[in-house]
Amino acid sequence: MVKDLVANSPFINIEFIKSSEKINEPDSKVLFDYYKLDSNTISFQINRDFSDYRITPYFSNDQISDLEIKNFELDSLSYFQIEQFLNQNTFSSIEIIKSDISVYLELPNSYESYLNELSKKNRHELKRKKRIFEERFGETVLEKSKDSEIFNKFVSLHKKSLGEKGEYMTQAVKDFYSSLLKQENWYIYYIIKDDSMVSSAFVYESETVDYLFNSCRDHTLDEFNTGTYLNDQLLQNSIKNKKQYFDFLKGEEKYKFNFGGKVHQLYDLRIKV
Repeated sequence: MVKDLVANSPFINIEFIKSSEKINEPDSKVLFDYYKLDSNTISFQINRDFSDYRITPYFSNDQISDLEIKNFELDSLSYFQIEQFLNQNTFSSIEIIKSDISVYLELPNSYESYLNELSKKNRHELKRKKRIFEERFGETVLEKSKDSEIFNKFVSLHKKSLGEKGEYMTQAVKDFYSSLLKQENWYIYYIIKDDSMVSSAFVYESETVDYLFNSCRDHTLDEFNTGTYLNDQLLQNSIKNKKQYFDFLKGEEKYKFNFGGKVHQLYDLRIKV
């Protein structure tokens, strides 16, 4: 199951890796596209905050010798990936550390089935929050776009977020997202009411999985549950399109579990050759 989430994700695609050049440290010594080599240590070149999953690492004994690799410091790996990597080589020291989690849903065939699978408390809360939203905004439509105007509204709304999230969308990060949106399968989903973007999400769609890479909302409207309503609409859309999974990706936010999310444990790997 978790293999499907990794294999279908955008994070192992070379297009995603190349887009990340906009946010990489300028002195990164890039190696084989996915990795960087610094002080005889191999790590992934993209900061873990921007890449929720990783390609399964592979280095032959000859590569390790020729490149004079002394250490591996790899993050955001699923356990099956660690097993595969460790089965390829023998190392002097290995440390496996529980790190981030991602949260995903295995989707049923219908939205009604999804609601029935929620706990009674979560189902009641979801319906209550949706009712508050609908009483305030009436009938709304979840829209989907790759349009530059919508992208600019997404960025503007994101910059108005509270706390660290409001500082996240620097010019480099904006350029990174803009590059992603030009690639296949990346879209902005959003809800607009009275010509104003109420909430929006940056989503990658594979044939079997929808990945929620980022989202934002108008915090002046938090009392009307705009974030909850958007996520519910995204889930309905994924179910309608016969997706097998919806992946909220990294983060332990409570709302993901209120939607019935399951934990996908990720690990950091520290190796001395």
